[in-house]
Amino acid sequence: DAAVKRSFTLSKMLASLDNSSEAGLAKRLRFANSLNSDGRIAQFYGLGIALSSNIANHETYKFELVLVSRYEEDFSTRTMKRFLDDYVANLSSTSALTSTSTTNTPATKTGLSKTQQQEMQQLQQNFTLIDVKIFLVSLLNAFRDLTLMGVQAFDFSYMNVLVSRDYKSVRLIDIDGNSKGSIQFPSEYISGTKKTTNAALSLHKPCLEVDLNQVLSMVLMEFILGKGWGKGFAATKKSEIWWAGDNHEKAKAIIKQVLLENFYSSTSTQTHTTDDEVMTRSVKHIDKAAEWFYAVLKKKTPWQNWTNDIYDAMRCIDHLPIA
Repeated sequence: DAAVKRSFTLSKMLASLDNSSEAGLAKRLRFANSLNSDGRIAQFYGLGIALSSNIANHETYKFELVLVSRYEEDFSTRTMKRFLDDYVANLSSTSALTSTSTTNTPATKTGLSKTQQQEMQQLQQNFTLIDVKIFLVSLLNAFRDLTLMGVQAFDFSYMNVLVSRDYKSVRLIDIDGNSKGSIQFPSEYISGTKKTTNAALSLHKPCLEVDLNQVLSMVLMEFILGKGWGKGFAATKKSEIWWAGDNHEKAKAIIKQVLLENFYSSTSTQTHTTDDEVMTRSVKHIDKAAEWFYAVLKKKTPWQNWTNDIYDAMRCIDHLPIA
């Protein structure tokens, strides 16, 4: 199971039983499972003892304390990191190696079988801007569910989030939150700190402690700019937008071109006059989406604080224009 956690030493096993550990939080989540009606948090059964063998010496065994979660058929073992890797993968660079294969055996240089490549192509072709919004809304709602259930922090750095097979919902599986445990009253989490001299932070708003500034910004950039082009392409386009400086129209033109190629490629190739209305609607939507993404990427009003906490992020993603 993708959500099993292992502790390999006695000290780690004992530490994992603490109330602030992941096992302690799993106990809290079971107690508060009525607040998880949409199932965005993995359902944990509890602790168990597992027996594992040494991969280099199968005659060597060890016992492990494990945290076991319920297996859900609708969710594969594909994590968000792997999903994004497939989403941005540039398949044209591997097509020559995989197209010659008539079986499902992996290509020697890429590890991609024809079936895998077809699945990735289908993902990239069918994933629309609406799907981007649905995915991000599900992710942010999952973060809010943790807060509803009394969890203080979430470690988002490794994107240990399961993605459903239809790519429309997520499930959080890594709930340790740097061993910060559940929300306490009173605490610095609730009251904030008086040590800060930053006026923007002087008004403390309790919210889930999760790194949105680095990770969520990167996720959104790859969703919008990197679809089927690769991470390098997305980073390059982001740099071009930034280097446009005060030339806002030039920066927005770059975004519009990428949006057209990534999400409206079929519309842009149509030449029949009967499709003029469809093209006009598409261009209008691209203009709106480009305005939104430019303000988000450059953190301009009203989205200058969109990565401050999950509630600001929700407000921002709520306003992503859809066709």
